[in-house]
Amino acid sequence: MKTNSSTEIIRITPEIAVEWLVEKWGEQRTLKNPHINRLAADMEAGRFRLTPDAILRIKGKVANGQHRLSAVVQSGKAQWFLVMESDDEDLYKVIDAGLRRTVQDSLIGMPYAKSIPSIARWVQAYENKTLKSGSRNGSEATAVGKLFPTQCETIDYCRSNQEILTNAASFVNPIYEKTRLLPLSIGGAIYVLSDSRGCLEKAKLFLELVYLEGGNTAAGDLRNRLIANCGGKSKLHNGYVFGITIKAFKSFCSGTRPGVLKWAKDEPFPTI
Repeated sequence: MKTNSSTEIIRITPEIAVEWLVEKWGEQRTLKNPHINRLAADMEAGRFRLTPDAILRIKGKVANGQHRLSAVVQSGKAQWFLVMESDDEDLYKVIDAGLRRTVQDSLIGMPYAKSIPSIARWVQAYENKTLKSGSRNGSEATAVGKLFPTQCETIDYCRSNQEILTNAASFVNPIYEKTRLLPLSIGGAIYVLSDSRGCLEKAKLFLELVYLEGGNTAAGDLRNRLIANCGGKSKLHNGYVFGITIKAFKSFCSGTRPGVLKWAKDEPFPTI
């Protein structure tokens, strides 16, 4: 059966987005407000860009792109989109069949592109004071109400801080591979944070002791806690590990011992 389709770039205003969202084609996914918030934040900041991912309308009804259109409404900012109009009902079956691009995909060609985003997210969580003990990774650690940073923000951060992030991954990776006691992303974050605070050499020594040697220092105390965690039935969340790592590093810098390394529920946010 012959079908008719056309594609063009259209500037979609909040008014057009509202009109299009009234009628949708087929069963659509439940709207995820955090995703809308991320997109709207990028639009408000001027980071949102025209992409090859077209908004598809089948017989005049929106078949995909409801999150992007909702973000246009929320931000109040008109955006350019590739829009495909078609009367082919079978197109709906192949929507979102591709593989979503990640931050890592956007950093192809950068040394340690696989490691850098996870380091960056822990640093952002620390600097934004959104670190949580129950976080399994840096993305969860940065989630407070709205899910920030957005993917565009993380990409921009990685590119703007490429040198220090690359240096961190380059230093930590070889010693991490020998024991894997402390997640590379957390070790790298300690490296980056200490560099901006003028204590990078102490951080290098601290990380070497944590991963490789231990000893009668705060680094050794952390190493022992991490070894115990490896053998325990209930594993510590990485957010908790990051918190006690910060506490251990602070003690290491001051030449003291932290005693029992823990991050109490009601305890203030750990700082270097």
